[in-house]
Amino acid sequence: MPRPGITAYDVLISCPGDVSDYLEVINQSIDNFNRMFGELNNITLVIKHWSKDSYPQSGDKPQELLNKQFVNDCDAAIAIFWTRFGTPTDKYGSGTEEEIEIMLNSDKQVFMYFLDLPINPSEIDMEQYQKVLDFRNKYKEKGLYAVIKDKHELQRELSNHLAMHFIPIISGESVAVNNKEKPELNIRNTEDYSEAFYTVHKTSLLESKFMVEQKEEIFNDILELKKTSLPLNDKVKDNDIDTEDSLKKVESSGIDSKNTELLQSITKGSFYTDVTISEDIKKVIKDFIKANQLIIEDDFWNLGNLKKSPLQLKLAAPTYEGSEAEKERFKQIKKLYWDIRTYNEYVIYFGEIDKINFLKLAISNNGTTFDEDIDIKFIIPKKHLINYSDLPMPGINIIKELIDIKFIDYIFSIEETETMDEYSGHHNYPLNISSHLKNPLLLNQRSIEQEYEYYKDEFLSEFEYLFCYRTFENKNNDVVLFHIDYLKHNTTMAFPSVLMFKEIPPYIKYEISSKFSTEIIEGELTLNQN
Repeated sequence: MPRPGITAYDVLISCPGDVSDYLEVINQSIDNFNRMFGELNNITLVIKHWSKDSYPQSGDKPQELLNKQFVNDCDAAIAIFWTRFGTPTDKYGSGTEEEIEIMLNSDKQVFMYFLDLPINPSEIDMEQYQKVLDFRNKYKEKGLYAVIKDKHELQRELSNHLAMHFIPIISGESVAVNNKEKPELNIRNTEDYSEAFYTVHKTSLLESKFMVEQKEEIFNDILELKKTSLPLNDKVKDNDIDTEDSLKKVESSGIDSKNTELLQSITKGSFYTDVTISEDIKKVIKDFIKANQLIIEDDFWNLGNLKKSPLQLKLAAPTYEGSEAEKERFKQIKKLYWDIRTYNEYVIYFGEIDKINFLKLAISNNGTTFDEDIDIKFIIPKKHLINYSDLPMPGINIIKELIDIKFIDYIFSIEETETMDEYSGHHNYPLNISSHLKNPLLLNQRSIEQEYEYYKDEFLSEFEYLFCYRTFENKNNDVVLFHIDYLKHNTTMAFPSVLMFKEIPPYIKYEISSKFSTEIIEGELTLNQN
């Protein structure tokens, strides 16, 4: 039915064409304000924009006509800038600037925002962008604008600013709030969005396709080495080895003539030594073979008459003398050794991750309006929660590959879906430290241990980015807290990451407080093993 005595406030929307996508956010913010405060206080905010509120007219300049038609009569204005400033008018650098100046000169409110979004210099008009920067700098000291990073932040900031400006105007002191329009926050299970059942699950990394393929590749390499074993030939005597070619190689490598003569004076018998498989390599391979119930013969380690020169230049590869088959077999056994060591590191690391109980949760707003400044607190009985700092560190042979395949993100994050947003409160993504290690000059200056330390730092920084919880301890419980700036109505948002437990806790208590929820929401989760 008609509501008598409604006061309408005209709000001008003024912005260049490159921010048209943000007009919907402005419309939603004003609709939210009208539902929350307008109906019960007999006021309404009315959007005015040239695309809907202007009409063809002659007799003056285009901007002057717009000013007379509706700009001059508006009670407030909302302006947004990104990279474009707009088309100049007779008096100002753009129509948007002229409309802002009209409002300010009339002592009317202007809500002004500048988007802080990535830009591609090759796709923008730098002259226009410079005008935006100059205009922003003009009002820098006056506190007339806010810098925003995305649509969520614009909706949050604009909603706050509309309330701060218009509520005192509405009634001076008391303002009625529409209690029918309120948020309704709930904790949900991400598996089926249930609010009654919360399922804990474990990973099965040791049984993954990746691990099966790793083991199969090692099996195949062992079988190939068994099939291609070398004949047990008589050892070649040292003095039967012709070192002429090798000495020429040394001579041509840059060693001065005096040292060359010295090398030539060395007896041929001391120039080469037999190549054998080290006990360390044998042990690693034998342990794998025994664990997997395989059998190898003694000739598995036979390298024929392969020999190695003990004299070599610093940083140069060793010099081997022997047939191509002998060299290739030595190479394949060393590869097998490193593949098994790498596989063993995966077994150890994945085995520890497979022991963890993971819980994936989300928070939903099933209400009829947005909410913001949401704080979620979990109270968990002690000796159950696992912090990321408690997790083992991957071994030296696998850590870089885990970083490259984004293992942390894959296992510990909660993936966005068509019905669930990803968590919006993560800070800046950590620097990719490993990218600096690709510089050959830096690689030559670092030991393997130093590189490992760099990779460990990068691994931890990725955890720090993802697990943006604050954790505290009291006598009986661990307390986990995190914050959500803004949650639209009819929206579900994932937690920052999974929650991890050594053993499934008997319960998890939670508390939710927010700006527009009048009471603290309390509840308890009962967990089930998947």
